Amino acid sequence: MSIRKYRAPLLFLLPAFALLAVVSIYPLAFGVYMAFTNISTTKGKWLSWDFVGLENFARIARELASPDSNLFRALVNTVVFTVVNVTLQVVTGVAYAFMLNARSLPLKRLWRTLMIVPWAVPGYISIMAWLFLYQYSYGYVNQLLLNLGLPRVDWLGQTLDTFWPWVSINLTNTWLAYPFIMTVTLAALQSVPPELVDAAKVDGASTWGVFRAVVFPHILPPLTVATVLTTITTFQQFGVVWLLTGGGPAIVVPGIGTLYTTELLMTYGFRTIWQYGDYGYGAAYSLLIAALVVPASIYAMKKMRVVGE
Repeated sequence: MSIRKYRAPLLFLLPAFALLAVVSIYPLAFGVYMAFTNISTTKGKWLSWDFVGLENFARIARELASPDSNLFRALVNTVVFTVVNVTLQVVTGVAYAFMLNARSLPLKRLWRTLMIVPWAVPGYISIMAWLFLYQYSYGYVNQLLLNLGLPRVDWLGQTLDTFWPWVSINLTNTWLAYPFIMTVTLAALQSVPPELVDAAKVDGASTWGVFRAVVFPHILPPLTVATVLTTITTFQQFGVVWLLTGGGPAIVVPGIGTLYTTELLMTYGFRTIWQYGDYGYGAAYSLLIAALVVPASIYAMKKMRVVGE
């Protein structure tokens, strides 16, 4: 009886299930299979490959154990970049949220619109605009520095500078991402009950006392969730780095090879698959990245559920 009852709905859902299997389940399953093979477009193993067991994972372990490898550098770069950039995003977003929440702010609607622009413009367009601004010879940023009597800065590593590319990447990603923290914090600030603030002031609490006892406890839970989500997103950052520097500048070190100064874990994986054609190793690498990201995402969703309740 129950099968007949749901037969028609299941038949209608069958095309969707078939499409899901083709575009999602099969590629995922084949990717897991590739992680245990030596399939490659550059080693004669594209149409005929061998099962290599855990060799790809062992290779990843060896590279992580070598401080001179690009993978080790990418891991260190990603951790440092994530810590620094998430801090910049949180500080910037919270500061702007408090500014927009101030009653004395003139033209508040205009400011809110301007502050949300980085989030509204498609990321690719924004990054390409920053790429033009950062150009060493004709970029507007360097032209402004020259007009102020200051020297040009190698924002993109075009002259093999290894410091300023990190500055440009962090500034650009902060500019693109801070509106999320700002929006969450602003919504939390506007949800603080005014009667609690008034009661604290009646009790003689100072501005700092009101913030510590009333405001901060209200904004902390949603800000924590937003920070966790921002950390996950920043850890997976690819577009900003790849479009601005391509993971470079690339420096050739005798006896070691080519090292990429601004390489992150995501750009390393992309380079491994699409430039080097090492699909087996790249698939194993992707599985390990997923093993890091998925638990963090589950934790973030649980925190969101708790905050929602």
